[in-house]
Amino acid sequence: MLNQVLQVIGVTQNEEQQMEAIYNDFQRPPKIDIALMHAAATKFAKTDPNIDLDKTNVCPCCGLPTVIEELPLCSSRKEFSFNGSGIALYFDFLVFSGVIIFQYIAISCGYNIYINMQGHRCDNLDDSRTDKCQLNFFNEFSLTNDDGQLDNIRSLLNFISLICILFTTLLYRRHINKIAMELDDAAILASDYSIFVENIPRDAKENELNSYFTQTFQNETVELRKLCIAYEIQPYLKLNKQKQLKESVLTKVLELEAEGKSIPKSIPSRLQLESEISTISKELDYMEDHKEKIFDFSGVCVISYNYERQADNVCKTFKCTKFQILLEQMGFEQKHYQKYRNNSLYVKKAPEPGDIIWGNLGITIREQYKRTLVTNGMTLFLLILGFGCLFGLSYIQSIINNYTEEGSLIDSIIANIIGIASSILISVINSVLAKMIIKFVELEHQATRTDYNVSVAYKMGVAQFLNTAILTLIINLVIKDKSVTLNQAIWQIGGLNSDIMLIFITNSIVPWFTLLFDVNYFYKLYVRNKILKQGSNCKYTQNEANQAFEGPTIDLSQKYAQLSKTLMLAFLYASLLPLGVCFTFGSIVCIYWTEKFLLLRRDSKPAPTGSAMAEAMIDFYIELILMIFSLGCTFWEWINYGEVHILTWVQLGLSTLHYLVPIQSICGCIVELGIDNATVESYDEKFLTFYDDYDRRNPVTADAAKEKWIKIQSETIQTAQQSSKNLTIKTYHQINHTSIGSIKVYPIESRDSRDELQQLKI
Repeated sequence: MLNQVLQVIGVTQNEEQQMEAIYNDFQRPPKIDIALMHAAATKFAKTDPNIDLDKTNVCPCCGLPTVIEELPLCSSRKEFSFNGSGIALYFDFLVFSGVIIFQYIAISCGYNIYINMQGHRCDNLDDSRTDKCQLNFFNEFSLTNDDGQLDNIRSLLNFISLICILFTTLLYRRHINKIAMELDDAAILASDYSIFVENIPRDAKENELNSYFTQTFQNETVELRKLCIAYEIQPYLKLNKQKQLKESVLTKVLELEAEGKSIPKSIPSRLQLESEISTISKELDYMEDHKEKIFDFSGVCVISYNYERQADNVCKTFKCTKFQILLEQMGFEQKHYQKYRNNSLYVKKAPEPGDIIWGNLGITIREQYKRTLVTNGMTLFLLILGFGCLFGLSYIQSIINNYTEEGSLIDSIIANIIGIASSILISVINSVLAKMIIKFVELEHQATRTDYNVSVAYKMGVAQFLNTAILTLIINLVIKDKSVTLNQAIWQIGGLNSDIMLIFITNSIVPWFTLLFDVNYFYKLYVRNKILKQGSNCKYTQNEANQAFEGPTIDLSQKYAQLSKTLMLAFLYASLLPLGVCFTFGSIVCIYWTEKFLLLRRDSKPAPTGSAMAEAMIDFYIELILMIFSLGCTFWEWINYGEVHILTWVQLGLSTLHYLVPIQSICGCIVELGIDNATVESYDEKFLTFYDDYDRRNPVTADAAKEKWIKIQSETIQTAQQSSKNLTIKTYHQINHTSIGSIKVYPIESRDSRDELQQLKI
């Protein structure tokens, strides 16, 4: 990679040899300047578009520009579009979550809390149950404290809340589509011109595919610019992993030699390791050079056209869905679709180059569904184990409640301690669920990181909601003493009210607190300080130093899952414990600003992603949340009053209908969502600006593709520099790695050169 970067920035062969001497992954001690350059290059910040690649402003580790512009904390979410629309749409989802929570607070929450506080549940109980009821923080604001008649105003306000939130979701769908289109138009990437094709016959040849996908589509002749074949490269990846493991062992050996310590007999010598690494490297090079003969075709390819409208036309021609292909593979007859040979093709606009997981390509659609079914079953098994743990604590709590004497402070304290332990256990189980679900989803071998993240978010959000809200509900209301009524199981000492309020309180603090005080990040800070203090005596390698100075990466799958679980929990118990919704709103506000601060000041750039994940989360969770809200209102009214208001039944019916009806299609017919304008510029005009492309991401074609791209870049830069010599002498500002706000560092008069670069074609 270093050689390629040096070629791009115009370093001569002698200078290149000097730079190679300067940079080495296993160098000890590491060069701090290079680590700082890597930190700047990987930071979540804009790269100045006016700079020319130069040896002073390119990271020799990753080849990314180090002259960046930090965004202010008050920057618009649209300004995140330089890294794709995924990050911006996640923050938009955070804002939407806060808006619908605030709507409920503004319409229903205040009245519900006031009416609940006027109740006298504990005072009106008979003597046998008075000692079980306490008018404490958990019960005073709860619906169960209202021992009067069914309240018409309460039901009306809940119904109005649903209507307002429903209309907000419709507007949000329109808004999210427009935002995705605007962000897509703001950044022109290789994915704009490309399609992703699956279920191609495995014996198809590259020239056959080239010929087939250059025919006329939608009455327009297409201009194919690039065909990137995906291979089944598991042997290549396995061998590359062996190389990395041996390199890590070599690092340890070099460290022991530097310290003058003896090398354990169980570890090979340095010469042996270097020889093995060299042999593996040659074998990897051979695989890359003879990929067509060594690797099997995966049945997947990425095709880039000269104009975006041409890629769109090809997608419109192939209308078969994955599920229809699954039915076809299982032997069920399907309607006639455009086929290649006898295979129905699944064609869609291509994801971002960095979004594709190349090692997972090649699994049939039928196998993908099978693996998803298996991982869902394994997730369910984990939930059953968590249920057993919570049931054990609940059983202990019920025993204490049975022996609680009137006015017994000790027993009451013990019951509350067990309730706190239960909420902590739920958090622990959720953490274990999160880690195990990630492992399970890895077994599904999703084709893209977006598909992987969506699968994780689906499973994790639902699993954590079931573990947090539903299992707690079952344990408190179903598994109880026969003499205890459902209502009493809610308000009694250590009952559902206290358990859920403790969860609300924990949920309002833990998410953003753990983000701010991330143990892994503070360990990185410790390593950074250690590297700086040790100086020439530092034992870390250059690669380890680079990793230490690189910021954490945002994980959208876990963040969507956490937020969705929080919303479902809040709306399920909104009618029972309206005060808990206030805690949720505060939590969302804290999460938003904490996430934004960390992203702009601490995190590194994640792989660019599109709008697919945000759209999937909206489609899956929004209608579900509304239906859960209505189910909660219905259930808690029945528990507390023994009857359900007619407006609450209407509310439940409306939210169920909203969940079942394809509202996205209806919205598209009723409300104009905007036009997704195809990029006017051609691929030939813009390819020089693509810092990322499919053939440069495919592991077995990356080296050859980078060499070709570098050659074109070098020729283009030389031509532009030759032209600029006739105009003026180029001077440079002093280079800094980072600039804040609108202060930028870049070569003077570089725009003229950049305009000339963009006019050149392959």
